[in-house]
Amino acid sequence: MIGASIQRSGRWAWRLFALAALLSVGISLWDYAGRWYTPRLELRNFIMLGLFWGARLAGPFLLWGLIAQAVALPWSRRWRPLLGALFVSVGLWASLVEPELIRVRTTTLTGIPASAQPVRLAVIADIHWGLFLRDHQLQRLVDRLNALEVDAVLVAGDWVHEPPRDLHAGLAPLAQVRAPLFGVMGNHDVQAPGPDLTEPLRAALQAHGVRLLDGRTLAWRGWELVGLDDLWGGQPQAQIRALWPSGTTPATPVPARLVVTHQPDTVALLPPSAAFLSVAGHTHGGQIWIPGLTPWFLRHTNTEQPWWNGLYTTPAGPLLVTPGIGTIGPPARLAVVPTIDVVELRR
Repeated sequence: MIGASIQRSGRWAWRLFALAALLSVGISLWDYAGRWYTPRLELRNFIMLGLFWGARLAGPFLLWGLIAQAVALPWSRRWRPLLGALFVSVGLWASLVEPELIRVRTTTLTGIPASAQPVRLAVIADIHWGLFLRDHQLQRLVDRLNALEVDAVLVAGDWVHEPPRDLHAGLAPLAQVRAPLFGVMGNHDVQAPGPDLTEPLRAALQAHGVRLLDGRTLAWRGWELVGLDDLWGGQPQAQIRALWPSGTTPATPVPARLVVTHQPDTVALLPPSAAFLSVAGHTHGGQIWIPGLTPWFLRHTNTEQPWWNGLYTTPAGPLLVTPGIGTIGPPARLAVVPTIDVVELRR
């Protein structure tokens, strides 16, 4: 009796899975309309959007069907559906649970220059509002930032990914951030790759109080905030030559400079002892962490330097690489929780 009931349950699960998979395609078509598109990547991003909706609508029925199939089989034959259920469970965690989390990681640096004030900074990157990170998650990020006692928020680029056309309305929660909000543009913001939204995005960010630093310096609390262009879509080399015209030497006192850039590799272009601290993003910390494979993938596709998550010692000075908030490519995170880095700079 119980076995027959489980078999009926399994049959319904597979039917609902097929229906939900078809529904996911239809919702993806509707959802993809009215967005900024990345040229030549429309199909890839649409497939990823299908995975985004498929995990939400069809994934639970797939898991249900596999478990029901395993229970209905003799013990000796259960391992295949149970193994499949394990993989689906990990996929659902990575798709539905981990991207919704936000952790706060604190780093403390001492010995700041005498001219600079002690400060507490929130550092984030790779928000990627749009295709996968939705309005409620952006609002939750803003709420978490406002719950922190920080003097400023630094955003190391990649604000959006295939977002809705109305950038001003969509990014409106950023205006609620209570601390001063400084940032630079990332490669997906400046068509490297990405849609042609750089100027509308810049205007929307500035309208909501974001002070963009690309190619600029800004005096703040005894510090000099320096923003550098994205390495793939900008001209950070020329900016570095202009901002450090004579370079530095290891014997030169470390200036009260905080460098904000998108890609960690940009910091490798800086002269020695160029800044007290540099911050970057871009790597997502690997986003889906598979030991051995993820570091290899990062070094061959994303960054030339082995700087992808955490605090590193570089010739230019300390570098903090934050693992980001959103996702791109597969709409999932695994063992790389979205992170707000809080940096305390003390005497």
